[in-house]
Parts: sequence; C-alpha cells; structure tokens
Amino acid sequence: MKNQTKRTILIVLLVILLVVTVLFMLLLLFDKDVESVMSHFDRPARVQTEAATETVHSAQPQTEAEMTESEAVTEAETEDPDLIRENSIYTFMQGPVAWNSKVPWSGEWCEFELEGGTFSVFGCGLCVLANIYGTLTPYECSPVDMYRYAMKASDYSPSWGYGAIDWPYLEQTLRTLGFRVSSYRKNRSYEAFRRMYRNSMAAIVLVSSESDDTYWQDTPGHYVNPWLYDEETDQIFLGDSGNPKHNRSWVPLRYLYDAMAHDSSYQYLLVHSYDDSRNQWKYSGITEKWTVPSYYTPKPKREEEK
Repeated sequence: MKNQTKRTILIVLLVILLVVTVLFMLLLLFDKDVESVMSHFDRPARVQTEAATETVHSAQPQTEAEMTESEAVTEAETEDPDLIRENSIYTFMQGPVAWNSKVPWSGEWCEFELEGGTFSVFGCGLCVLANIYGTLTPYECSPVDMYRYAMKASDYSPSWGYGAIDWPYLEQTLRTLGFRVSSYRKNRSYEAFRRMYRNSMAAIVLVSSESDDTYWQDTPGHYVNPWLYDEETDQIFLGDSGNPKHNRSWVPLRYLYDAMAHDSSYQYLLVHSYDDSRNQWKYSGITEKWTVPSYYTPKPKREEEK
C-alpha cells in the first residue's frame, strides 16, 4: 500500500513537472512573438531616430547658403505631395486689382499699355500660354514675354482695341514651343469632354457667362486653365487670370463644360505632349516686377536663342 502511494505521488509530481515545463515553453514562445511584433512596430521610429542621430552627428553646414539648402530639403521631404503638385502650377494674373493688392502671380504687366490696348483687358490668352510654358517645360516667361513671342511665332497681330489672341494663334504659338495640340468644339456630353480632358497634359477653355453664369458672372469670353484633375471629386485646380478669388481654387470640371462659350469657333484646346527638341524658343526668365509666391522656385535663366 505504501509503495502504491509513493508511486501515485511520483506520478502526480511528474505530471506537475510536465505541465510546468509546457507552460514555461509556451510563455517563452509568446514572449518571443510579442517582442517580434513590438520590434516591427517600433522599427520605423527606431530607424527615424537613428537617421536623425546620424544627421546631427554628421558634418554640419558651414555657411548660410548650405544651411538654407539643408532646410529646403527637409521642408520638401515633409511637404504634402498634393501641395507640391499645386505649387508647380503657374497661374499668372492679368488685372490691376490683383497687382494693386499684390496678389501672388500678379505683376506690373497688369497695367501695361500695349499694341492691343490695356493688357488687363485682353491678356487672358497670353497668361494661359505663359502658364503652360512655365508649368510643362524647363523654362518660364512672363505673360508679356509670351505676348511678344506670339507675335513673332504666329500670325497674331494685335491692334489697338483688339489684343485678344484667337485659337489659330494659340495653336501656332504652342506648336513652335514644342507642344502637340488640338482645338475642339464642345462635346455633346459632359462625359465625352471629361474623358478627352483626362487624357491630356493641359487645357485651355474659353468660358462665358452668356452660356452659364454659375461660376463666372459678367464674363463675355475668357480663357482659363484647368489643372490636376481629381477623379474622386471630379474637380480641377483652376488657373483664372481674371479673378483672384477664382485663381488657384478647386472647382468642379463641370463648371467649365457648362460655361464654354458657344459663339466661338472652338471651345477648348488640349495639350497632348511636349518635345523639347521642337521648342524653337527656350527662353527663360521673368524680368518684370511681380508678386512672387512664397513657394515659387525660379527656373534657370536662359537668353532667347537667335
């Protein structure tokens, strides 16, 4: 009987030992998994800390120029990608109200008297050309630079009281700048227009409040640039040289379709591609006084090729 009791106790002890061993192994395994998971979540922070430490201990900028460049790189890395895209878009203004208020993208050209009259009255077409040139090429120019170039590159010949640039001259000018473009009549359906616009690099649209005054009022005819189409909201980033409140705002693409000037030979132009080797100008620089946006980075200056 004593032997049987001893045997029972021994078996119980062995079972307890086995259970403890299993529990211990499970705890070790669980602990390892937790550490692995925690290390996974902690890794970005750790990498970031190590990178920051490396930056701190690396050679520090020795000059003010180097310090400014370093700050600019850090700011660019942390900036919103959508904001970076917006900041790359040129949207010149044409009117004295914008220039007197020193609205960004306005310049002294807003008060110029030129062969076609007052630039503020007829300059929207030259602004949209300068916007496309500055946004889609390695070069830039002011709207007045584009005005002078268009007279040399196309049959555009403004006379006092009529300086507006028409569709054929818009096309001719853009083609000499290396762009492949086409002008179109208003599509019968909005969906057809939207599909064509989405497949282009840029566009020029002629709007008129006589067609629809939902967004533009007292506007007989005015060229605007739609940019950065947003699929989710069906909106575009608008370049509108005539209205500081409209310029650089997000509006429904439908507004442009509804307001297309019906009495014009064409209602919109699409830019399909750009070929730098076909650019006959390649001038770059803005010499007039203008209100420079804080996010603007000037492009390298380049004299006009003879």
